[in-house]
Amino acid sequence: MKGDFPLESNQYQEEAIEIDFREIYAKLYKRRQTIFTALFICVAFSLLYSFISKPVYRATSRIMVEGKPPKIVKVEEVIMPDYTDRTNYYNSQIEVLKSHAVANLVFQELGNYEPSSRRGKPADKLKEITKEERINALLKNIKINPVRMTQIIEINAEDTDPKLAQKIANTWTSAYILFSSADQLIQRKSELETDISQQIKYFKEKHPVIQGLRAEIEAIDARINNEKEKLFSASAKLSGYTIAKDETKITNVKVLDEAQVPKFAVRPKKLLNLVLALFLGLFAGIGLAFFFENLDQSVKTPDEIEKNLNQPCLEIISKYTPKAGEKIIPELITFDDPKSALAERYRNLRTNISFSNPDINKQCLIITSSGPEEGKTTVAANLAIVFAQAGEKVLLIDADFRKPKLHSIFGISRTDGITEILANNKDEFSQHIHSTKVPNLDLMVCGSIPPNPSELLGSKKMEGLIEKLRQSYSRIIFDTPPVLAVTDALILSKKADATLIIAKADQTPLKALQRTTNLILSVEAKLLGIILNMVIVEKHTGYHYYYHYYHYGHPPEKKTAKS
Repeated sequence: MKGDFPLESNQYQEEAIEIDFREIYAKLYKRRQTIFTALFICVAFSLLYSFISKPVYRATSRIMVEGKPPKIVKVEEVIMPDYTDRTNYYNSQIEVLKSHAVANLVFQELGNYEPSSRRGKPADKLKEITKEERINALLKNIKINPVRMTQIIEINAEDTDPKLAQKIANTWTSAYILFSSADQLIQRKSELETDISQQIKYFKEKHPVIQGLRAEIEAIDARINNEKEKLFSASAKLSGYTIAKDETKITNVKVLDEAQVPKFAVRPKKLLNLVLALFLGLFAGIGLAFFFENLDQSVKTPDEIEKNLNQPCLEIISKYTPKAGEKIIPELITFDDPKSALAERYRNLRTNISFSNPDINKQCLIITSSGPEEGKTTVAANLAIVFAQAGEKVLLIDADFRKPKLHSIFGISRTDGITEILANNKDEFSQHIHSTKVPNLDLMVCGSIPPNPSELLGSKKMEGLIEKLRQSYSRIIFDTPPVLAVTDALILSKKADATLIIAKADQTPLKALQRTTNLILSVEAKLLGIILNMVIVEKHTGYHYYYHYYHYGHPPEKKTAKS
């Protein structure tokens, strides 16, 4: 038998996991409006952005930067090439391409570059910006991307004008080559000067070798001066690939691909934005749903009642929704429409009460709640009706002296009731009991509103009246005020056999329900259980599961053992 226990335990764990998933689904379904709203907002903003934003085009030119041959170094008697210098050179060229100096050359060629955000707007409404701000705006639209494991570099220019994007990319390439050529000449001059310093040790100044090196240096100086004029002259004009091709004769930069006019925009990506908006909206909606659920401390499920209060949930009663043209009031649903699903819930409640804790007598019951508007009067009236329909002789007493309602529900005058019996010290009470249209059901109204209801209900006369009523009725049901409002229900609960608490789903705070439970138990009254009332089943799909679980999976006898 020992070997069977782990299997049984695993089955219970699997069932618990399934319940958790159902609860999660129920919470999400309840907050589906929040999820749909978040989804709609994200999708709407995505579509608005995609169709209002100006399309951005990208033109790309590609160059190859040939590095210097690697140096040969000797490491522990092993001769090997050192590629560090080549890597550093390549990385330096990437930074040159991103430099302000190259951007300045391109800006001069373009002629007063205007950022795309300022185009098409009246000049008198535009704030004047400096040259530096224009160059910085130009730099933001340039992306330099080295191609991995190669010496190829891509120059990407983005702009709302496809032709301008092409021009910027090609001009950027030309500016870099122009800038690079001057750098190459300076490096060559440095190498020649180093060579002369070595050769002068063996040859005189007028030796042909020295004279040849001097002549080459003079030619380079002339070329450098020429390049400096091109680089730093404000009127320097870059003629796209014409300059680039000329300059490549003296540089190690080769133009592989000339930028073309782009045909398609790279931004906004409407389909991608829509997909991202769907995912973002879904996750945001789910996150908000759980956030609001955590903020909502109201009682929602029977599990919350049993877990947090250690009390059984005797029944889940759905909220009454009248059909078109229907004039049935919810307080009499079990009489006017006994075949309805809601009437069946009250019959289930009657059964659950009858089969609940066998150690508690259930002849005299108190119906109360934590606060107002939780449906205790509706439950009291229908519970009395279903007990009467089961053949029991039932007395329904309106002990809510604050807001009595039962007299108006059954169409009976309120003036002759329990107050008159207790205040006038009458031993005969039959004349103060009213018959109703429901067979086997009598009603005792509250009567005149006394100035001291608590004292009246707590009196010895009230206790004697209850004992006399027990001899005439098999079931006595009191409709009492909310526990947290006044002490009437607590006083009566000590004189009755058992108390039932009504909790309105999604409204009654869990802490208020805990407080109510503790107060009833503190006066040593018998608490039979809690009824979860006015559940909107369409709002909580998980309640379909609870109906099945409570009425088929766990019959009332098993819940009795738990209590």
